[in-house]
Amino acid sequence: MSDTPAPAAIVRAIIEAREAGDLDACLAYIAPESLDQGQRVTREDWRRKWEAMAAGCPDMQVTTEHTIENGDWVAHRYTIRGTHTGDFFGAPPTGKRFEVGGFDMVRVHDGRLVEHWAVAEPLA
Repeated sequence: MSDTPAPAAIVRAIIEAREAGDLDACLAYIAPESLDQGQRVTREDWRRKWEAMAAGCPDMQVTTEHTIENGDWVAHRYTIRGTHTGDFFGAPPTGKRFEVGGFDMVRVHDGRLVEHWAVAEPLA
């Protein structure tokens, strides 16, 4: 029996650490090289992505509505809430609160995220 946490626990730990602003803790759960939306990325790419998200929406909260784990894969349906105060995935700031839903699938191998796919509603 392995001491490695289940994939869903790894994904939950990443989300919680990101919301706490502890990117180093997040990165400990990311493989040195992974796929994000089909693109090969490094841990530093993840750091830049999360820093940009925090700059565009400093009060962003992700609420996981449903989680399904199947082997190495974790699927989430989630809601993102926050205030759009800066560039957020290419959308100029509105200063308004928003709420969007999304889905993602994450593959975890040996306790580290190795693949991530996501689809989210556009900002209104």
